Amino acid sequence: MIAFLDGLSFILEWVYVFVFFRIWYSFLPLRKNRIMKILAVIPFSFMAVCVIYSNELTNLTFLLIGMIVYVIGFHRGAWVEKATAVLIFYPALVAVNYLMLDSGMKFFYFYSGLPYGEDSALHPETLLSSTVIHTMTLLFRLLFWIGAGAFLKKYFEAGSRNLTTKMWLVIDGLMASSFLAVFTIIYLMPEKNFVAYPICGTAIFASFGCIYLVYYICESAKTAYRAKALASQQIYY
Repeated sequence: MIAFLDGLSFILEWVYVFVFFRIWYSFLPLRKNRIMKILAVIPFSFMAVCVIYSNELTNLTFLLIGMIVYVIGFHRGAWVEKATAVLIFYPALVAVNYLMLDSGMKFFYFYSGLPYGEDSALHPETLLSSTVIHTMTLLFRLLFWIGAGAFLKKYFEAGSRNLTTKMWLVIDGLMASSFLAVFTIIYLMPEKNFVAYPICGTAIFASFGCIYLVYYICESAKTAYRAKALASQQIYY
């Protein structure tokens, strides 16, 4: 049974990687080179499944550095667009991965009655329940990103090529607060504290809200351009 669940977990993780990868490049296009597009999946898979713990700076920092290097190397677009992608998706990825892991751990120790932090491998009778809970958290994460991708699809299809550098900087400024909040709350908040949960939820909401904001600004710019074109035609006639 445990071997089956481990195999299922492996499948769920890779399906999640491809779902999240699709969402990512829908917002920020990959380089046109076909080989680069294929290779882009490899480093992305490590970023997508990055484990986030409370009071642990290493993974938070390396994930951030990895994202910055990744968008520079594998994506096209202006630097400000790449910065926006990092500021939008870093808080969401960190928040979701942290919530998935931390809530699963808390539920397991509550269910098993083991002291918090004790290795479940030391107790064979609880190993199955640990594996089941881990698989369920991976399933919930996958379902979350599938739902997020379906919800955000129409906003990605609108494109973001109409934004000026100043518009991108405004969005970056808005996302900077969410970025800093997630980074500091997870790093500084002690374990077994649920205060980080609502902040993580707010960061996810803010990330999706900024994607909608990009869409809204693009549509407003298109509407203003059409109105200007119609006014010019009217003057001409």
